[in-house]
Amino acid sequence: MTQVNKPWGYYKDLHRSPDGDVVLKMICIDPGEEISYQFHKKRTEMWYVISGKGKFIKNGVNRLVFPDDYVTIAPTAKHQVVNTGTEPLCIYEMQCGECSEDDIVRLEDKYER
Repeated sequence: MTQVNKPWGYYKDLHRSPDGDVVLKMICIDPGEEISYQFHKKRTEMWYVISGKGKFIKNGVNRLVFPDDYVTIAPTAKHQVVNTGTEPLCIYEMQCGECSEDDIVRLEDKYER
């Protein structure tokens, strides 16, 4: 598993299909950190919360998430997750479609990327 460190924590690739249309990752967001408010043009994502708690934002609507919660994110849906707890917020993320790190459109990013 390849770990990629980010300013908010890290992610690990668990699986990438040979043709690149399916990716499975584990994302871990440190307490008090957040991913950017973003969207993707070419992929759908499904998230399953493994541990921790946080605030999930989709198209401006806030929802609290806890272990065993899941969300689906359609292409162009604006989304973000914020760790509101005291332990890492870890999520399995499955991407389907054209799965590339280049398909991230950041709308807001506290890390100024």
